[in-house]
Amino acid sequence: MTDLSRRAALRLAAAGSLAGLATPGLSPAWAQEWTPPGPVRLINPFAPGGSPDILARVMAPHMQGFLGQPMIVENRPGAGAAVGTRSVARAAADGTTVLLAPISSVIAPFMMRDPGYDLGEFKALTWLATTPFILVVRSGRWADVREFDRHLKANPGRLSGATGGSGTPHQLAAELYRGASGGDFTLVSYRGTAPALTDLRAGVVDFMFADMPAALGQIRQGGLQALAVCTPARVPALPDVPTMAETVAPGFEANSWVMWWVPSATPDPVARRLAAAAAHGLAQPDVRTRAAEVGFLLQGTDMAGAEAHKRAETEKWGALIRARGLRFEEG
Repeated sequence: MTDLSRRAALRLAAAGSLAGLATPGLSPAWAQEWTPPGPVRLINPFAPGGSPDILARVMAPHMQGFLGQPMIVENRPGAGAAVGTRSVARAAADGTTVLLAPISSVIAPFMMRDPGYDLGEFKALTWLATTPFILVVRSGRWADVREFDRHLKANPGRLSGATGGSGTPHQLAAELYRGASGGDFTLVSYRGTAPALTDLRAGVVDFMFADMPAALGQIRQGGLQALAVCTPARVPALPDVPTMAETVAPGFEANSWVMWWVPSATPDPVARRLAAAAAHGLAQPDVRTRAAEVGFLLQGTDMAGAEAHKRAETEKWGALIRARGLRFEEG
């Protein structure tokens, strides 16, 4: 896959009406003063209530005040985030349509025959936040992650792991662990994280790599046990829970994330203004408080940092998907 495909190049060519906005010598003051020509639609490619939705809706009032136009969170779920993602690839590059890009937007082009977009059609504005993943089990079943890891390796094919669906980061985290541990297990695909965690508590499945906002409440209530987090360092919300890397899988890291992407033809001054709006939203006390409550790790990178993260994640998960021969399964 090229970084800028033929399809992306055609979209850039079609953006001639906006090209003058990005010409050399454009005044920095203009970039600061730019106001969207209408309401800004923030497209979330998942259903309401999930991790990206929580962050978007708490940030939106601050960002619309910053930009001087309403910011509308619009949910467009379907096909492992491909439906919402491709709708932004096809949108006008005028700053009024922004993708609340999850890791699934990177995964889909590798797992689907034709998701309707490729990654060269997007410009990354900022990496908003990481959603830590946690290895969770039914409370009391194993003493710690080392005991779980030993049991899994001693019983090849006997344990089952839940995922929130085909093509989800839960699935990829489990596949990454399969390679790191050398263990063998079965993955069971559910229609979302909530039913997967319900069956995990009931003992129908044995473990799950779950996103922290979905699992944290049940961990605190005692229904689930957190064995390890998948971040490079321990997380403030669960300071006593070790990392996978420090216990059973050196170098292991598998987390979800949320970014802001726009169509690649969006002029840089417009992109910078939108990125500044996101930074303004992330800096607000109520946003930081809510993020800490549900377990987000806020990032707030500049555009260069966002592009670097997008590129690194594309390479990492693309290599894993190709190596495992993974494919998105409808239904």
